[in-house]
Parts: sequence; structure tokens; C-alpha cells
Amino acid sequence: MTQPKPFEPKPIIYSNLTRPISQSFRLPKPIRQTKTLIRSNLKVKAFRVFGGFSCSLNHRVFLHLQIQSQLKMEIHDVSDELEIKVKKYQRGEAADLESLEDKKLKGQLANKEELFKKSANAAAKAEKWLMQTEEGRLEPEGLEKTWRFNQQSIANEVDVASRKNQFDLVLPDLGPYTLDYTSSGRYMLSAGRKGHLSIIDLHTLKPIKDMQVRETVRDVAFLHNELFFAAAQKKYTYIYNRAGTELHCLKEHGPVLKLQFLKNHFLLSSINKAGHLHYQDITTGQMIGNYSSRLGRSDVLQLNPYNSVLASGHSGGTVCMWKPTSQAHLVKMLCHRGAVTAIAFHPNGHLMATAGMDKKLKIWDLRTYKPVQTLPGLAKSIDFSQKGMLATSTGSFVQVLATSDSQDYSRYMIHTMAKGFQINKVLFRPYEDVLGIGHSSGLSSILIPGSGEPNFDSWVANPYETVKQRREKEVRVLLDKLPPESIMLDPTQIGNLRNSRKKEKPTKEAIEAEKEAAVAAAKNVSIKKKTKGRSKPSKVARKKQEGIEQAKRSFVEQNEDGVMKKKQKRVTDTSDLPIALQPFVSRKAT
Repeated sequence: MTQPKPFEPKPIIYSNLTRPISQSFRLPKPIRQTKTLIRSNLKVKAFRVFGGFSCSLNHRVFLHLQIQSQLKMEIHDVSDELEIKVKKYQRGEAADLESLEDKKLKGQLANKEELFKKSANAAAKAEKWLMQTEEGRLEPEGLEKTWRFNQQSIANEVDVASRKNQFDLVLPDLGPYTLDYTSSGRYMLSAGRKGHLSIIDLHTLKPIKDMQVRETVRDVAFLHNELFFAAAQKKYTYIYNRAGTELHCLKEHGPVLKLQFLKNHFLLSSINKAGHLHYQDITTGQMIGNYSSRLGRSDVLQLNPYNSVLASGHSGGTVCMWKPTSQAHLVKMLCHRGAVTAIAFHPNGHLMATAGMDKKLKIWDLRTYKPVQTLPGLAKSIDFSQKGMLATSTGSFVQVLATSDSQDYSRYMIHTMAKGFQINKVLFRPYEDVLGIGHSSGLSSILIPGSGEPNFDSWVANPYETVKQRREKEVRVLLDKLPPESIMLDPTQIGNLRNSRKKEKPTKEAIEAEKEAAVAAAKNVSIKKKTKGRSKPSKVARKKQEGIEQAKRSFVEQNEDGVMKKKQKRVTDTSDLPIALQPFVSRKAT
């Protein structure tokens, strides 16, 4: 018989005794309950750890002290992290209320400061407990440079799900390709110049629809969801559904070069070969705007996500901003000394990047309309990510710029296409650290750590939404549709009262009261006494009467001037008409 082995107690693992506080959504308030739970379950856990033997009192005291110190450290770390997040949401330094003498104003400002403090704390807690996912970033050590890391080295370090986002689709006979993503980033729409259209589900990497229209396709754009998309083909613009069925042919747009969709207003905008800009409401089919840029052909059109203003780049180096309710451009900027090749807007709407044939990349502050940074290099396509990274492409070379501590953009990552494929368009994928590339021989997707927003809002864009959720969202978005008049450079002005430019005409009662006041003032005028018979009572009375008549005459002249202006306007309007139509115009003053 084999003798039994002597018992060997297992080592104590303190990290498995308690659940970390970071897994709970509550703040350090219920610490007393946690301690009680630990004391009540301490003997059971110790029994399990020691392999069937209950621990002694000394061991229990030791474990209790270790747990207590661990709890204090975690509480201290949580409070420090919350303080850092609160500072991020604070609105500057608090107002100095001690120097104020007005008690009412002091009370109002104190209430506002209290509200600001509560909102900052609420925002910090929401970010801490609800936004659990943190954004990634390449962090070099020592003399390393982030742009020296290639895609292969990044793919070896990320998880399997992220590695799946790195792929290449080689389609050499149908390029060059352009692409577009839905607002949730789940679906990708690609179009080849020679008529190839496809929709791909990026979660499963399976094509939903793949078709050939047998016609030149210049640009594509998703509409409000993945069920509908627009394609700018050789002669007209067409709208298709997810199954590839043609729904509408938009002949009024003409041969379109670029498409943009305004999702908050349900407007499909385009610019064609003749430089005409079109806005069409896809819910009613009404053409909201049809204007000429008067600056020639342009294939550069970009939407500002902050205020839904469109920007077009032209061959003279100018960038014009448009809205559908105005034929004239809102802003016209001379950005380059050569033709503008690409435009991109930062998600916050305050920065604009432009590239031109003068081999310069400029970043503009749209609050002052002045350049904040100028970088050398020619770029055919540029795009901002959700976190503010800027991707540029030239030939077969891709460069990603990111802000540093000095708030200036510098090189973050680079990538060179295999076999010298010429890049046609670069576009960041929403809510993913992925950059989509459409080139002359197909499509590519590369990993850019830190480019996407890690936490999505399911009320705005849900990559995992069901059919029922999609239908409810479609109804909700249609009910919240904004009118075209709400598009302006400063959307914060919506809801404010506009200052009246025309002066309000005074009423008859006001005119009579003013006239009586002027007559009374003329009667009370004191006349200087003069010698040699010039201050006789009759002469003094005559002078006062002349002053009264002069005061009355001024009001009569004002009235006659208004009547004359109306007559002149009527005559001018009549003279503008042809001679054959002048006898039919009414002679009555309006």
C-alpha cells in the first residue's frame, strides 16, 4: 500500500479574495457594506484557500488588514481619477464673488457656479463608470518613433477581432475605387470607376450586395442608413436600395462629380461638371436649391459636420462655403496659389484642412479664417478621424498626422501601398481604429491606433442595432428632421431674435405729440432785446410766429419727402418695364 502524501497548504492569493471596486458602478458610499460582506464570507474563502482547513484567528486578522488596506488604496485611486476628469469638464476658474457688493447678483452667480460644479461632476462620473473603454495609442519608448511601426508589427500585438479589420481586396480590372461608411461604421459601400458597386458587412466580412451597373461611377454615398445609397454615374445620379434595385433617377443633377448627404436635413447635395450645386430633399423629392458656383468645374466637395455647411474647392485656389437657402456663397477664402485638391473638416467644426497644387497642406481656424499651421506636401485626398487625426494620401503613400503636446500636427504613422497602387480616397471608419483606402486596384484597410471613438452612443449610432431598432430610429430621425433654413455658419444663433434692420415708422399719435412739443418749444423761445425800435411787441410776436411756422413746416416737409420717394419708386419701376407693358401698370401710389 502506498502511504498518503502529507498535506501541503495552498498559497494565499489575496487578489482573489475580494472583487475590485472598479467593477462596481457605485462610488465609495457602500464601503461599509463591502467590508461586512468580506467579514461574513472571510471564513468560507479562507476554508477554500487552505484546502479544507479553517484558518486561525491570526490569519483572519491578517487577511482583514490586507483587505482594508487594499480597499483604501483603490478608493484613493478612484477619487484621484475622478478629480482629474472633473478638471477636464470645468469651465475655467470660478468667479470671485467676495468682491461683489450686489447681493442679488452675487446669489445668482453663486447658483450658476454650483450648477457648473454639479454638471462637471456628473460628466466626470458618466465618463468614469459608463465609458469603460479607453482609446488606444502608439507609445514609443526612448528614441523610437511611432511612424516606424509597420502594419505587420501592429497586427502581431492586437487581438483577433482587431486583426480582422486589416485586409486587402485586390480588384485590378474595375478600379480606381472610392468608398463610404455608414454613421455606425458597420457597413462599407465601395464603387469602382468601371461600374462595380458593393456593400460589405464589416463585422462578418461578407458582401451584402455586389452588382455591375456597366457605366462609369464617379462617387457614391450612403443615405440615412445602409438600406439606401446614391451613385453618381456617367450621365445621371441614381438611388438604389440594399438589394440593388434602382429606385430613382435624379436627372436634374446632371453629370455629378461629387456627392454629399446631410443626414440631419435629409438633403442629397451634389456638384456637377458645370459647377452647379444642387440640394434635393430625399423625403419629398423637392429640389431645395440649384445654384451655380460661377467658378468653373470642381470635383472637391466636403460637408462640415458641425453646421452642415458645404465647402467646394476650385481651380483658382479658393474655397467657398454654401447653404441651400442662399444663391451667394457664405464665405470665400483664398487658401492656395494653385488648384484646391482636397478639403476636410475636424469633427468639432472649428478646423479645416485644405490641400492644393502648390504642394502645401494648410490647417485653418474657421473662427478667425486664418491658417494655424502649414505643412509641405501634395495631397490628393485627406480626412479627419473622430479623435482629430488627419490622414493624407499622395500617389501610393499614406501619412497620418496627429497632434502633439504643442497642439501642432506632426507625423504619427506612414504606410506604402504594395506594388505602387495609386490611392484615390482615404476615409476613417467611425468607432474603429481603421483607415479605409480606395486605390487603383481595389480596397485596403489598415490599423491606426487611437483614431476612432472607443465608446459609441446607441441613440446616435449603434453598430449592433436590430431590425426593430433600425425602424424605430428611422421614424425618430424623420420626426427630428431639420429644415434647410437652420443651416448657417454659427448654429448657436438658432432660436435667437434677429435685430430689426428697418426703423419702425412712428404712428400718427407720436407725430402729433412731437409736433406739439416742437410748437410749444418755439413759443417759449426767449428773444434778445434790441435797441432802436427793434424790440417792439409787434416784431417780437412776428418772430415767435415765424418760429412756430418753421417748426410746423419741418413736419410737413418730412411727409412730402416720403410721398415723393414713393412716386419716384413707382415711376422707376414703370420705366424698367418694356414700352408695350407700361400702359398696363397702375398709376396709383402703393
